[in-house]
Amino acid sequence: MPGPDMAWGQGLDHVRIGLSEAGIAASDYPLLFMKDAESGQFRLVALFGLRPRVNFFLINGQWQATYLPIAVLGSPFHLGGSDQSLCIDEGSDLVTTDTGTALYSDDCSETSELLRIHSMFDYLRCDLDTANEFTATLVALNLLRPIEVTLEFSEGKNEMIEGLYSISPPRLSTLEDTAILDLHHRNFLDKIYIIMNSLGQMNRIQQLSHIHYDQDIIGLRTQMTSG
Repeated sequence: MPGPDMAWGQGLDHVRIGLSEAGIAASDYPLLFMKDAESGQFRLVALFGLRPRVNFFLINGQWQATYLPIAVLGSPFHLGGSDQSLCIDEGSDLVTTDTGTALYSDDCSETSELLRIHSMFDYLRCDLDTANEFTATLVALNLLRPIEVTLEFSEGKNEMIEGLYSISPPRLSTLEDTAILDLHHRNFLDKIYIIMNSLGQMNRIQQLSHIHYDQDIIGLRTQMTSG
């Protein structure tokens, strides 16, 4: 199971989160939406970096955040397949046969550790379903817009990051009162504001970026497009 040394998470540039995680995750990470490569559906994610398979929050094997999303804590387990069943990455360095915590007893029954993992991922599965319902509602209300992130480097070079989406404040302000009340009654409205405000954590991404680039990032701009 994950311990103080989190070097195995270096390749995570983002992770999906459940809707109930949004409030606490926003204290560390920008919360955004990304399109699933296979289904084309939007997914709520916590962003860890601006380069593919590079986690800015990991420095010398230590995770520089106060909150770890459930999907991270559960590694090397994850939800996979169309039925989101519990899977394990057998190639992970966290999986061993001679040391660590056993998952099965000598009689082949599940240990308390495996039962705990099942419980954690059952919760996450339901929470991801709620996040999907939330995201589908945002799409139906036409609230999502692309976000362009522009990195300004010390030597004058700029780099643009695309593929990220967030909630449009102007579009939100045009919703009818009935739509706003519906969002409130479904406990979605507070999550909308949490996610919009979490864009401020892009400053944290910039602070952590210096060890991943040859040049210093002197500016980071986000711009919502009309696409």
